[in-house]
Amino acid sequence: MPLTLSLALPPDIPILTAIYIHAFHSDPIALRCFPQTPAVRAWWEASNHHAMTTEPLARFVQITTDAGEIVAYAKWNLPNYEAGEEAEAPTVWPEDGDKELRGVFFGGLERKRREIMGERPHYWADWLDGGEDLEMLATLPDYQGQGAAGQLIRWGLEQADRDGLEAYIEASPVGAPIYEHFGWVDIDTLVVLDGEYTELCMRRPAKNIS
Repeated sequence: MPLTLSLALPPDIPILTAIYIHAFHSDPIALRCFPQTPAVRAWWEASNHHAMTTEPLARFVQITTDAGEIVAYAKWNLPNYEAGEEAEAPTVWPEDGDKELRGVFFGGLERKRREIMGERPHYWADWLDGGEDLEMLATLPDYQGQGAAGQLIRWGLEQADRDGLEAYIEASPVGAPIYEHFGWVDIDTLVVLDGEYTELCMRRPAKNIS
């Protein structure tokens, strides 16, 4: 089935949110930090709308079938080359969910990224998901393994390679193999939930193709 990549638009946000919920329905971090409640769904939609319409470096890219169904999406953040790019407003989290775990997990991931990448411009992929960062990547279960994720990853990496920049991502052990396929390597880990969950911190070396 042909799959087409395009930039997502604000009217697509409810569909992107539904894809996230389906893709991460069994992930222990997602379930505890972002339980599947109406309030959390509304938070995701508002958060994505804010990013899409007000963040100049954010790019939402999506995969559609030949029938026009959106089946996967990713959020990439383009490189910020200006000093002080890390000064950001604190994240306003939804009321529902495990607030303590969110602080430990996402705060820990941000500290790891800063330790590993410092202030070097890079393409960065993390949960929510300077540099260019793949902040979120989600595919409907029925379309996983059909190349959608690869298209979304290549979209950003082609730009990273053009610019001669590193790429950084955080991934679960289940998701890590696809990133390893595209050249990321394990650098560090973050372990939470009393050792029951491990997130990998991965870096992809710069490839200057000019």
